[in-house]
Amino acid sequence: MLNLQKIKKTYKVGDSEVAALNGVSVKFRDSEFVAILGPSGSGKTTLLNIVGGLDRYDSGDLIINSRSTKEYKDKDWDSYRNHSIGFVFQNYNLITHQSVLANVELALTLSGVGKDERRRRAKEALEKVGLGDQLNKKPTQLSGGQMQRVAIARALINDPDILLADEPTGALDSDTSEQIMELIREISKDRLVIMVTHNPEIAERYASRIINIKDGKICHDSNPYTASESGAAASAKSKTNKTSMGFKTALSLSFNNLLTKKGRTLITSFAGSIGIIGIALILALSNGMRTYISSIERDTLASYPITIEAESYDIMQLLGMKSESDINAAEHDSDKIYKRPVLQNSAADLKFKAQKNDTGRFKQYVEQNMAALEPLCTDIKYGYDIDLQIFKSDTSTKVTRLRPNDALNKFGLLTNSDVWEELVGDADLLEAQYDILEGSWPTNYNEVVLFLDENNEIDDVTFYALGLADIRELNYVQNNASQNSQAVVELEGYGYDDFVGLTFKLVPSSAYYQKDGDVWVDMSEDYGYMKNVVDSAQELKIVAVARPKPNAQSVVDGGTVGYMSGLTESIMNVANSSEIVKQQVANPKVDVLTGLPFEETDTTYEDNMKLFGAADPDTPASISLYPKDFASKEKIVEFIEEYNNIQISEGREDSTITYTDYVNLVMSSITQVIDLVTYALIAFVAISLIVSSIMIGIITYISVLERTKEIGILRSIGASKKDISRVFNSETIIVGLASGLMGILSTLLLTVPINAVVNSLAGIPKIAVLPFWGGVLLIAISVALTLIAGLIPSRVAAKKDPVKALRSE
Repeated sequence: MLNLQKIKKTYKVGDSEVAALNGVSVKFRDSEFVAILGPSGSGKTTLLNIVGGLDRYDSGDLIINSRSTKEYKDKDWDSYRNHSIGFVFQNYNLITHQSVLANVELALTLSGVGKDERRRRAKEALEKVGLGDQLNKKPTQLSGGQMQRVAIARALINDPDILLADEPTGALDSDTSEQIMELIREISKDRLVIMVTHNPEIAERYASRIINIKDGKICHDSNPYTASESGAAASAKSKTNKTSMGFKTALSLSFNNLLTKKGRTLITSFAGSIGIIGIALILALSNGMRTYISSIERDTLASYPITIEAESYDIMQLLGMKSESDINAAEHDSDKIYKRPVLQNSAADLKFKAQKNDTGRFKQYVEQNMAALEPLCTDIKYGYDIDLQIFKSDTSTKVTRLRPNDALNKFGLLTNSDVWEELVGDADLLEAQYDILEGSWPTNYNEVVLFLDENNEIDDVTFYALGLADIRELNYVQNNASQNSQAVVELEGYGYDDFVGLTFKLVPSSAYYQKDGDVWVDMSEDYGYMKNVVDSAQELKIVAVARPKPNAQSVVDGGTVGYMSGLTESIMNVANSSEIVKQQVANPKVDVLTGLPFEETDTTYEDNMKLFGAADPDTPASISLYPKDFASKEKIVEFIEEYNNIQISEGREDSTITYTDYVNLVMSSITQVIDLVTYALIAFVAISLIVSSIMIGIITYISVLERTKEIGILRSIGASKKDISRVFNSETIIVGLASGLMGILSTLLLTVPINAVVNSLAGIPKIAVLPFWGGVLLIAISVALTLIAGLIPSRVAAKKDPVKALRSE
């Protein structure tokens, strides 16, 4: 039962107040058709809005099912409108950008009804009003009568207790009006229908009760509620289910609205994307430069590791530091030449004294802390004072030693006749720097690879060093060359298979010696002995030919033969297990080659061990640490300093080490400069983001003004203030998402010509690469900024008076 007790409502018009309702008291039955008649301004629509919960009374009380609405909060009024009230308006008040079916479904959406059930009930409601075949049309495609039927279907979809109709036939012709009124009268058979009209003929014909109102007071009631009916009336239970608009529904409403303004939405999204494009391009260029610099760092550091030698010098002091006497030099006249004793003072001060490094102790520290050090390095190499003794495999006519090659080394013009070089242990780095032209990368310690230069050339030094050309032809050329003539060189081509498959023999230095009584004799000049040694020695094989890739930053010289670190370890192990080495280790004071004490000879124990190719695996001659990048290099330096601090704290100052860093630290500042420039540019471009956000906020406010009636419609079917905010927040989210996606897509398209131009001009591929995380982050930022920009307009929308909103056009 609905009971109004002394309801008063006053509106402020300018400086004066107008009483719309002045102490109205009336009770309504649960099922009846009530027509409220009165002239314009009499208060009948205000009464309808108060009963419907759209407007609030100033005083008195509205009692719904024996519960005073003075206790109602906003959520109670929202639930009341959604579950207990159905509105039918003179101007239909349908949401034009939604389909007929969606308009009817909307109230069920707020009630939390599932999609399938919601759609089924909406179709049934439309079929009952004769519009089962108009589900997917927009309201603007219907006639006035059809739109009013949609409004009635929407009002009835939640099976409300009360149907409120405000001039439902005011905009219809007479025939259509009769159809609508017959429909409303049928509805009133099982619920309360309150209709406001100014037409007494319609009221007399269809209503079961007529209430006349004038100047805010009831002046006549044809069938008033009597006291005797109170006891017989059933007490209905209030519907207090919570209402809430789902996020999907809010998105759907906003998306459909934006589709009606495609041009403006596109322009707004593009304007919002400009800042995103600017920042995305900066990130792409910064990321590309970082990647490029990282590759340079990685490649450069692969050639210039941090090296700890068993014996090192303080080069910086030798080259750059001045002695104290130099700094404090006395003044003298300028009429003579004076000698400044820089070198003498430096020598006297031992500024460049050789530093002995305890590589054994440091190696032990490295291996104990490998978990911390290994992630910083592409490779960790241990070097030993061992000369690989490499021979030609063919010993049929003579035994030819290729390394060391005494015959080749005598030509002073050849600065480096040693073409054999140990490979970096980083397989990924090698594959990134070289293309395999034939064969495959070595996998065993006795497999090697031949490197060409970028022109597929190797110099003749390699041919001589590998025994592929006769060294005697150099003597011929040298002896017959004319001082004023220039040799004409004809380039000769070879197939890859001429090199892949070539074999050599690796002879341990200890194998040169044969025991003769108590001493060992050098048999390296004995052909028969050396032939047997070489024939039975470990075979080495070229298994691949490789060439530097275009734009490779750090490559070995063309003609270099690369071998794996396992080769050094193998030959060292063979030497350490040989009889001559074992005897020398057992008698460290006696020279096994002469049988005399070392103190009586011109050699030492260490000289003999090196001569035999022996070395202590735990005491390397050098330790080379190959950093992954400059940041890793700094951490490796900290690692070394930490080791030195430990030695000092434990009283072992002599065990501290010095190291040689061959890379100029200036390069490390490049990434810092890039970071600073990136941050500065982003800060500058971010201004456009702020401007675009303000613009989107203004556009959203315009949308609020345009959708004011929609706000009133949503509130009339039970949407809360939060739901209204959610609708406009959804709109800004869609615009922000569109701006972000448009900005990222535009950036990806722009990077294509940028990369092509930079690559053609500077040879740097992919200088602009937008990281995936950067794209995702920028889209999220775009959404967040537009959401923030729309907060004020959405709050304005939520606070709009639903009654005034419904009257807006």
